[in-house]
Amino acid sequence: MSQTTPEYRLEPGYEFPTEEITVSEAEQHQLHGFCDTPPERYGDFVDPTFLARRTIRLNTEAIQACRPDCAPVHMVHRLKVHAPVCLGETVTMTGQYIAIPEISRGWVTKTRWEFHRADGGHVLTVEPDVMMMDPSKAPSEKKGARKERPAADDAGFETLLEKQCTPDTTLGYCEGTTNLIHTVPEVAAEYGFRAPIIAGNQTVNFLVEALALDGVPAEMDLELKFLKPVFWDDAIAVQGRREGGALTALRAVNGDGETVATGIVNSVRY
Repeated sequence: MSQTTPEYRLEPGYEFPTEEITVSEAEQHQLHGFCDTPPERYGDFVDPTFLARRTIRLNTEAIQACRPDCAPVHMVHRLKVHAPVCLGETVTMTGQYIAIPEISRGWVTKTRWEFHRADGGHVLTVEPDVMMMDPSKAPSEKKGARKERPAADDAGFETLLEKQCTPDTTLGYCEGTTNLIHTVPEVAAEYGFRAPIIAGNQTVNFLVEALALDGVPAEMDLELKFLKPVFWDDAIAVQGRREGGALTALRAVNGDGETVATGIVNSVRY
């Protein structure tokens, strides 16, 4: 039976078609290979980032269907794990648009997605913000200097992981994507990027892995913000800050010492 493309609508209240999702051991190990994540890191459990990955793909499909002139760019990622999911277990995903405010470079689609197991148990909530980037509003050197961000608070951060992005790992992680700012240099340049950028969800993988160094989270409430693009040749240091022994803040820093993403760990239980 052939599948039909949903009639997406970019409007608050639009509900995406319900889907069933299963992450296999083979799929997880393959994707972790592109993130330099050891296959034993999560044991028999799903890296929740891979369930959340589908929400970004659907955001991309909807934006490209309704606004093909705009490029989707992941900006914020809120991840709430209510219970761990086993590899090979099927969960049901529902999602809808919450709001679509206009910003200087286009619009931001705000969605909320809920994941439940077969017995009705609530396992995951994902709330990503994805920008619809208007290429006519891409930054240019002629438009003046960029505003400087406030100085980062470096106190207490230590490097937990180091990652090296490459074109091969980017292309592997983004295999099948229709968002060519991740895979084609010429398209990335049209939107003001010096090179293709890695998927925002891959940066999420890097940061969530830092929490998994202490064990597989049974519950987790995490909010991540992407401050700068991560290019497909960037070196990334994943850093964390602890209070009372527990990680409370995360960040990703590129080879130039710039913070490209930050994370607030509202809670985590192992």
